[in-house]
Amino acid sequence: MRKSINNEQMSERGFLERIAKMYYVLGLTQKDIADQLDIGRSSVARFLNEAREEGIVQFHIQSKTDNARRSDLETRLVMGYKLKDAVVVKQQQGYSFETTAVNYLNSILPFHGSVGLSWGRTLYSVGQSMHLCEPRPQLKLVQLCGSAGAKENEIPASALIQTWAYAIDAKPCFLPAPTIVESKEIREILLKDENIRNSYEEIRHVDVAIVGIGNTEPDSTILTTNFIHGLTSEKLKERSVGDVNLHFFDEHGDFTFPEISEKVIGASPLDFLRIPLRVGMAYGKDKTSAIAGALKGRIVNILVTDEETAQLLVQK
Repeated sequence: MRKSINNEQMSERGFLERIAKMYYVLGLTQKDIADQLDIGRSSVARFLNEAREEGIVQFHIQSKTDNARRSDLETRLVMGYKLKDAVVVKQQQGYSFETTAVNYLNSILPFHGSVGLSWGRTLYSVGQSMHLCEPRPQLKLVQLCGSAGAKENEIPASALIQTWAYAIDAKPCFLPAPTIVESKEIREILLKDENIRNSYEEIRHVDVAIVGIGNTEPDSTILTTNFIHGLTSEKLKERSVGDVNLHFFDEHGDFTFPEISEKVIGASPLDFLRIPLRVGMAYGKDKTSAIAGALKGRIVNILVTDEETAQLLVQK
């Protein structure tokens, strides 16, 4: 029970409802409410925050892309996997995954600071529509992992950075090194190069990361390009369900191949998990287990996916 108001005792919830209505419906200021109820102004702010936490006050931001999204599935994903946010794109004719993803990114990407990008076809495809975003000339786009060299057409990395940067007038920050090398020792030697070291340091200042999520199927890009010599789907599946930036993880989201991770030039698992917002963009039945693992381990805390994949994820 809270303090008596005008000699009338009311329940805790009723008290919070009354303050919420005075502020959000009647339009009274926090000072007006404090004066009327004879409580401190700081208490009013605290009670309003409690009302939000208890679900008495709920906000809905009307977006022009709402019709293209499945809000019911988004809510289930956020609650079930404890995400910060989710975007589920409808698969009906007329709704574009790329356009919906870009409209969402336009609402969350900062105008200053740094955003990190990994690689992959999904992100590259989204980049073709990034011109729909507002320009961000003060924003840096940082390459989270090295380039694929001769396999750049199949695994866009630096090309992806260039595409996104050109579309939103941002500053590209390339990582002038191969994605993976033959040994941990070679990686350490390359990181002593001033240009590579300076680019690598940019990764540690990233505010938002946007990444694709790979799987371990034989037709995955990582395997079909023979990017890691001797690696097979069978070997990967013994320990893993997917990867982010060549850091493989299991169904619980625990990293499983340190012997691969230590040869990757780019954001380490620890570097990546230190980034506050980590957006995963991925969809497809063959990626469901990989996405689920990334969500369970909170490797990504925001998911952009399609309707079919979301339905499979909520069943898990």
